[in-house]
Amino acid sequence: MAKAANRQFLIRIDGLSGGWDYWASKSGGEVTADSNKVYDGGSLIADVLASPPEVGDLTISRPYDPDRDQAIINMLIGQVGNWRTTISVTPTYGDLTTVRGVKGRVYSNALLIGVREPEPDASSGDAADYELTFAVGSAS
Repeated sequence: MAKAANRQFLIRIDGLSGGWDYWASKSGGEVTADSNKVYDGGSLIADVLASPPEVGDLTISRPYDPDRDQAIINMLIGQVGNWRTTISVTPTYGDLTTVRGVKGRVYSNALLIGVREPEPDASSGDAADYELTFAVGSAS
């Protein structure tokens, strides 16, 4: 079985379409639980307790195309702190077809908490991009 490259994932934000279907990168979204060690009196072995798991903030980005992106960026800025959606990350084969029988990660109840617009730089030829940041309720 072949290994996957980072580019072999399809990232989708529900409610954004029309050339918006897939995004270029995702960071965050890790699932963690805090832990604490407690000792009974006289015991040298700890009991480990854990909090409920939490999902870290998720940052989704893509290269900026002013024809496609500026109107939606303007709309989303007004929705920061209000708009909720579902985000999915689906693994694919090298030709970007989905892997049969493999369920991707789904981040539910994702609240938009930030929009970072492209950062202009007159001396740079790098691709402009923008980011959306979400606080995530759960991952499955």
